[in-house]
Amino acid sequence: MRRSLVLIAPVILVALVVSASLRAAEPKPTDDKAAKPEAKPEAKPETKPEKPAVAEPAVPYVVQREPLQIDVTLRGVFEAQTKAELSVRPEVWQTLEVQRAVEHGAVVKKGDVLIQFDLKKIDEEIADLRLKQAMGELALRQAEENLKALEASTPLDLKIAERSHTIAHEDREKFVKSDRPMAEKAAKHLLQTAMDNLEYEREELRQLEKMYKADDLTEETEEIVLKRQRNAVRAAEFRLEVAKVNYEEALKLDLPRRAESVEQATARADLTWAKSKVLLPLALNQARRDMERIKMERKKEAERLKRLEADREALTVKAPIDGVVYYGRFTRGKWSGADAVSESLRRGGTVTKNAVLLTIVQPRPLFLRGSVPESDFAKLSKGLAGTVEPAAFPDVRLPVSVERVDAIPSAADSYEVRLSVKLNEKAPAIVAGMTGTVKLVSYRQEKAIVVPAKAVFFEPDKPGHYVYLVGKDGKAKKQAVTVGRKADDRLEILSGLGEGDRILLDKPKKEDLEKKDVKKKKEDVQQKVPKAGKERKRKKQAAGAK
Repeated sequence: MRRSLVLIAPVILVALVVSASLRAAEPKPTDDKAAKPEAKPEAKPETKPEKPAVAEPAVPYVVQREPLQIDVTLRGVFEAQTKAELSVRPEVWQTLEVQRAVEHGAVVKKGDVLIQFDLKKIDEEIADLRLKQAMGELALRQAEENLKALEASTPLDLKIAERSHTIAHEDREKFVKSDRPMAEKAAKHLLQTAMDNLEYEREELRQLEKMYKADDLTEETEEIVLKRQRNAVRAAEFRLEVAKVNYEEALKLDLPRRAESVEQATARADLTWAKSKVLLPLALNQARRDMERIKMERKKEAERLKRLEADREALTVKAPIDGVVYYGRFTRGKWSGADAVSESLRRGGTVTKNAVLLTIVQPRPLFLRGSVPESDFAKLSKGLAGTVEPAAFPDVRLPVSVERVDAIPSAADSYEVRLSVKLNEKAPAIVAGMTGTVKLVSYRQEKAIVVPAKAVFFEPDKPGHYVYLVGKDGKAKKQAVTVGRKADDRLEILSGLGEGDRILLDKPKKEDLEKKDVKKKKEDVQQKVPKAGKERKRKKQAAGAK
């Protein structure tokens, strides 16, 4: 009996602890009427105040498949693919007074005069220089003739004549001993080669004709192959004719003439060498100094005249291409300088050299230039398609595609994008400088697993993402997921969730999780108490039987 009491005592102690815990968790009554329900503890909703939000979420989100599309919208400017900037860049002339200029927006052809500057003063300057050049020409010609005579007998010419004499004799000997025999041999070889090639081509033609008589090829295919081979035979025959002519000319004309030229060159070298030894200049150095002075003066005058003439040509600005005239220049989708240019190009106005005055724009083809912030940079790639809505024609949609996205920002938080645009004959009258709104479809998945972005969490010090998945028992637990693209407040889930799964939209609080653990422990204890009572009764009956 004493042994049974010892076994039953721990069970009773556990039951007392559980009962005390349950009473402590119950709300205390404020008066006697509120305390009456204590007589029926089994009717109390003991677990309701401790019901954690994590275990039984009020409104869990049901995962579904739905279309996911990521759009990129940007503002673009239509630009001409072909345009030419025009400026005046004179090297010498400084006075740039406008006589007349073409109007902004005029349609011009290549070679049309766009700007005509005053030419009176520059023409006078050019006329003076040309007169000086004519006078210097006489002096130069006289000095050249004198110098030629003197240079013929200088020591340098003497050495050259001596070397030429030696080379002429060496060339004559080489021609007689090796060049002429080799040339004759080469001519014969080329003739023989042409004859052999003709024979090869004829033989191949014969073999093809035999082969096609016995095969299954179509008549058209046979005719093509045979035609090619017959052409090859005719070409070989012609080459043979050429080889024969060349052979005859080499033996009867070229080699005899070359031999005669060699003999004449040798004789001329002998004469030059003999003359050089006799005629030595006595005033070579002075003549050279005079010659250099005259040349230097003429060179300076000629260079200035050349630059002035080039400047004069530049003062008549012509259209390099067909197109439309725009005042100013087009830089990264923006026109600039139009007002200043308009003032400068009035009659009598002056312009600044090297500044861009006009831009000739070809109406077609056009492209779009725009920019995107850094947040959209990774969403774009070459070939990405979309549409543009021209601001001037809001009911029109034109297809576009990305040609290039600059890897380097053009400004703070701005990356330049170039897009091609298709404009057919039915397209509206869109011109360079107009703007439009571009919409690009960066990503689209028709049946994507999509959840609210706020329902996906991650730990800063741990890789990967996770959600709180609600099980069949209503309890939530962490579920690792692989995320894909994000569109506004929606996030694509690539793996870890399936259609119909339920997840929490908010991250459970830490105290909610602790309450959940306490409740679970209480439920475990409550399950153990009845078992302990049954075990105690069983042991008591067993002891009584003993």
